Amino acid sequence: MPNNLLMRRREFIVGSLACALSNALHGQVLEKDGDIFRAGLILQPGPPGRCDDYRIGGPVVRWDAAQQQWRMWYYCRDSGFPADMAPAFGSGRIATALSRDGFSWERVDGPLAGGAVFTPSDDPLAFDASHVATGDVIHDGNEWVMAYFGGNDEIPTGVNRMFKEKGYVLRPGIARSNDGVNWRRVPGQASGGAALDVHPGDVYSAFPGLVRTEERYLLYYTTVDKEARYWRQRIAISTDGSNWTPYGDLRWDNESRLYDAGGIISRDILRNPFSDDPPWLMVYTAKDGRDETGGRRSIGVAVSEDALTWRRLLQHPVFVTGPKGAWDHAGVAVPRLVATDQDVRLYYYGWSDDSFEDHPYRGIGCAVAPFDSPWTFKRYQPTS
Repeated sequence: MPNNLLMRRREFIVGSLACALSNALHGQVLEKDGDIFRAGLILQPGPPGRCDDYRIGGPVVRWDAAQQQWRMWYYCRDSGFPADMAPAFGSGRIATALSRDGFSWERVDGPLAGGAVFTPSDDPLAFDASHVATGDVIHDGNEWVMAYFGGNDEIPTGVNRMFKEKGYVLRPGIARSNDGVNWRRVPGQASGGAALDVHPGDVYSAFPGLVRTEERYLLYYTTVDKEARYWRQRIAISTDGSNWTPYGDLRWDNESRLYDAGGIISRDILRNPFSDDPPWLMVYTAKDGRDETGGRRSIGVAVSEDALTWRRLLQHPVFVTGPKGAWDHAGVAVPRLVATDQDVRLYYYGWSDDSFEDHPYRGIGCAVAPFDSPWTFKRYQPTS
């Protein structure tokens, strides 16, 4: 390895360790001097009558060159959506919003019901006939490519009680768009037109993420066994973005930490913006493995040489739940990392506990760190 690359790698790893340790130790009190409830909250459920007036989540943020603005896609559910459809998820439809600065967002009405840009399939036999949700969106050539997941009325059998309702048999799908607003499905080879089927013994194949390399597409997705003991990451490979071949599990070359011993629920994989070596970076939703935490979610970070085998970079999560009284006190998940020339932004899905009957239970948040100190995230707060 060239000396300069080795030095960058050492600086990246050592600096990350120090920053993350500081953040993990102080993350619970970062915003106590500000507005405790709202710190970090950048998008709440929409006004009555919209597709997103009840729940929102799963943000995907990209720079839209055609609009010269940041664009966010997110999944959402309206107040009239069937309450018994996979109730633990906020999935239903997919909506979009635009922003000039990445912090203040304006909803954009799409052409579909309630202002959505993507809705369940009209085909009752389709895998996504009942609800859909964002997974990932990438720019590929002249098109946007979306990996999403969805379900129909199928009820899983032989499962933990948390999954004994319709809609939990989830599969991933692919869609393409020229403008990020009008989408067309790419028929898959799996059940109901999905890109992949559910593995035997699992409840679902969900939360897909996309990576485009020079030679192929990589599709990452989440599975959980029917007893809800462990969430794992799997990979599928495609040369055309339409036909997918299961590759196997995402591999690790170091042991899990206590904060992610329950598995990994979702992830965002991107080219490492901080170092040439290792070239790949992942932020992920970590599920705590300790009974006393109730499976608490936090955000971890890992690196890879080939995007297939990963190494947990830190001993601690880089982002944790908000303090008591915060909108995201109960959980933070589905991270999306965006690096600009000035800063690093962590977009995420958060939720509160049952003590906030007059506030949104779920929303989309953002935390910001300096580019040269990327794991020192503080929840975004407007300056005025």
